[in-house]
Amino acid sequence: MVLTAVALVPGVVSCTGPPQPDSSAPDPSAGARAEELRLLQPRAVHRAVPLTDGSVLVLGGCTTPGCGGFEAGRRTELFRPGRGFVAGPAMALGRAGGTATRLLDGRVLVTGGHLGEGAGPTGSVEIFDPAAGRFTVSGDLEVARADHSASLLADGRVLLAGGFDATGAALASTEVFDPTTGTLRAGPALSSPRAAHVGVVLGDTVLLVGGTRGSRALDSTEVLRGGAWGPGPELGTPRVKMGVAALDDVRALVVGGARTTEGRRRLATTEIVDLTEPRALAGPSMSAGEFKLDGAMTSLADGRVVIASGSALEVFDPDDTTMTRTDVDLPGGRSFRTVTALTDGSVLVAGGYDEQIRPSDAARVVRIPARAPRSTAPGSTAPRSSAPRAATR
Repeated sequence: MVLTAVALVPGVVSCTGPPQPDSSAPDPSAGARAEELRLLQPRAVHRAVPLTDGSVLVLGGCTTPGCGGFEAGRRTELFRPGRGFVAGPAMALGRAGGTATRLLDGRVLVTGGHLGEGAGPTGSVEIFDPAAGRFTVSGDLEVARADHSASLLADGRVLLAGGFDATGAALASTEVFDPTTGTLRAGPALSSPRAAHVGVVLGDTVLLVGGTRGSRALDSTEVLRGGAWGPGPELGTPRVKMGVAALDDVRALVVGGARTTEGRRRLATTEIVDLTEPRALAGPSMSAGEFKLDGAMTSLADGRVVIASGSALEVFDPDDTTMTRTDVDLPGGRSFRTVTALTDGSVLVAGGYDEQIRPSDAARVVRIPARAPRSTAPGSTAPRSSAPRAATR
């Protein structure tokens, strides 16, 4: 089977106790404050998917302390720019640790995930149709899985990889969803089992980064080329529950995470995986160590990456590989937040856990300042501000 890929919406990872900060990471400074938005209900371990009309679908997750309230998580909400959050249709099942992928036709595919804290995964598949305004059950996965990844391929199919099965074991299996027929079939098996990883698409390659096969993080990556999986560049640090974003056709930014699934020490370090190199290269550090970052970073149209780290919002620029903290102080939760790029160049930050594992209803729209202009004089480079201001609404 030959699979070529174009974009990815990765899966979320399971709930654990509150991680402890890495004592070597600097504390973020207080930033500018502005009016906060509110979700219709607190959420963490949820999903936020941008729709083709510019709105954002927020679905699933935990709604009560300690990762409970899955039934309430069935109720979705829609962020409408200029209007805030409005009630959306209910899913058939409340879930966390599943995936939500916008298909090429604008519908959203929802797969797998846990049905409750400590509960096994589901194989349920649902599709949200924005035109009809409802979810429709679309069969079951061949293998029930949670904390897997989902990659949108160039032909519109979706590749689901790895995750945990009903026994808690990591899976090496994959399967492919065909939206034209609504069917699933087995895909190429991974070289080794992997769960709680993150996947990105780099050109015609699917890259899976880190994760775990048990309790300890992996320092390996795996790439899908020509229909077969093989080893990719090695990470400098084992990572699980980190964030990953594609930078171009051969590079991906890897940020934060932890060395174990319990995340007792958050990592502030970053790495850049380059498919042409055997090992990842060290990147700039974030202002604070952060954990449970899957979904908490997004790419802007100009290629920069925005990351919710601690109480700060940080911007990575791939042109000069710098990390810059904005002066925005983020309210509410810090772990398992979502950060979603909006069509006007701003980002939506929503929900997340606080240190007592309480989901938050805090949300904020932040406009990211444009890049500082560069000098066109031969041999000169205009410096960029080390503390850009970000307008919030």
